[in-house]
Amino acid sequence: MTKPNITMLNNYYYLTTRLMFALSIILVLSCKKGTGDNPLTPPVTPPVTGASEYKSDYAYNLNVVYFVPNNAVANPDYEERISKILIEGQKFVANGMKNWGFGEKTFGLLKNAENTRVKIHLVRGPLNSDAYANYPAIEALVKTYFQQNPQDLKSDHYLVLTASNKKYDQGETDTHTIPYYGVGRWCYAVDFPGLKYENLGKPGSVGDKATVYIGGMLHELGHGINLPHNGPTVSQAANPAYGMTLMGSGNYTYGKSPTFLSFFDAATLNNCQVFSKEVKTFYEPVTSKISEIEAKYLNGEIIVSGKYTSSNPASHITFRNIESSDPDGYASITFTTTPGANNSFSIKMPIAEFIKRGNSNYTLQVFFHHQNGTNTSTSYSYKFADNIPVIDFGDRPLLPRTGWAINGFSTAQGSFVASNVLDGNANTYWHTSWDNPQLHPHFITIKTGASAVTANGLSINTRQDTQAGAGKIKDFRVETSIDGVSWTIVYTGTMALNGVQYFPFNGAKTFNYFKVVSTSDYLNEKFASLSEVNLY
Repeated sequence: MTKPNITMLNNYYYLTTRLMFALSIILVLSCKKGTGDNPLTPPVTPPVTGASEYKSDYAYNLNVVYFVPNNAVANPDYEERISKILIEGQKFVANGMKNWGFGEKTFGLLKNAENTRVKIHLVRGPLNSDAYANYPAIEALVKTYFQQNPQDLKSDHYLVLTASNKKYDQGETDTHTIPYYGVGRWCYAVDFPGLKYENLGKPGSVGDKATVYIGGMLHELGHGINLPHNGPTVSQAANPAYGMTLMGSGNYTYGKSPTFLSFFDAATLNNCQVFSKEVKTFYEPVTSKISEIEAKYLNGEIIVSGKYTSSNPASHITFRNIESSDPDGYASITFTTTPGANNSFSIKMPIAEFIKRGNSNYTLQVFFHHQNGTNTSTSYSYKFADNIPVIDFGDRPLLPRTGWAINGFSTAQGSFVASNVLDGNANTYWHTSWDNPQLHPHFITIKTGASAVTANGLSINTRQDTQAGAGKIKDFRVETSIDGVSWTIVYTGTMALNGVQYFPFNGAKTFNYFKVVSTSDYLNEKFASLSEVNLY
């Protein structure tokens, strides 16, 4: 095979992803949560009934809802058209699951005996469409519908399609946004007149809009059935059997050029509720922790190994590499494997598979796919310097924190208290006040028990997400003290955006108090947060 042109792939991929922010239509295609106020909830439309009996051999099925605002009408043939799109979507997912060794599993749908119609619930809104520019108002009506018709609620997963009567493929647009994103196990998309599966691949605007809105519908459905964003590796992008991931820029390639489910997607879906043919308990909270981790760069590969504990078994583990300029992870490079013996893991990630190297900052997210459908993760920071990985997140001998206590802090918001940085739970964190925000510097001071300790450096963990807008500390310093009165600066530097990080002092230091002081955050605002703080 001819070696792929990395620069061309890089440029193509990033141009493709950036198109999502430059659509001429006014619909929101950001895959992000919206906001809005709920109107008073009126009576809703009763279930559509007909001659067809809808059945499924799955224990759980996707709840498909067609939402019509007061000033809109249901588009012609919507049941036929949407059914075709979803049934073909089932096939696409089944093929992707089979490719990665899971068999022809797919998401459950209630369908007629002829396999031509999907059960779609019609819900009408009492207000005009501009009142439903954000998802909460729609969600409230849908929840009321299923409260009134509990026999029709078939799972924890929802696809909600809002009717627009504008002909997008003829250049018409709406004057307001329509929800088009995933929020938890809910996902939102749009139907317009003439949105047909058969239009995929046609030339001009008709084919383009079919790809954007059918590929977009399936992309958002992916979010609604637990899938995060992720992109192809270099070899996958160059391979006509793969091409672009559905959860990357697949909403711009589906039906036009090769589009696929990644192994990461398949491993996640394998434990999803609506993929199950047996009734069991899903999505109970899981506590997982990486107890040991080692990482290095050797012979062109990033090698990561370690051990973990978990309250629910993990069927697979994914190593998701998220570059800092792409915090949502559209282009994230993923490698998925099964756990080793005794809750161990090991992976080799060739850097030739990374589309972006150069001088780049990365977050490695170690992602556990638990058997009950819950997913947990722990993040670590590393970087590329002149195309070579610089790995610095292997285990350090952390000091025991027995007797440690918070001695002071700048501010805190509600339950996001300062003591969260000492609780050993990466999912809790300290966050400064947003009700009464104060300018940097922010600080948190810790007393190391009844006696002084000697340490070589600071260990921190950021809050568990990959977003810059979460009060993430950027520039900071560390100060130490014997008496809590006189302080010495022992480190000044910059935190990476995400994950477990280590900051060495200039030699061993002995002290009874230490203070982490933030001087800026990643959005140049007024906030700071930390999940865990320790010494080594």
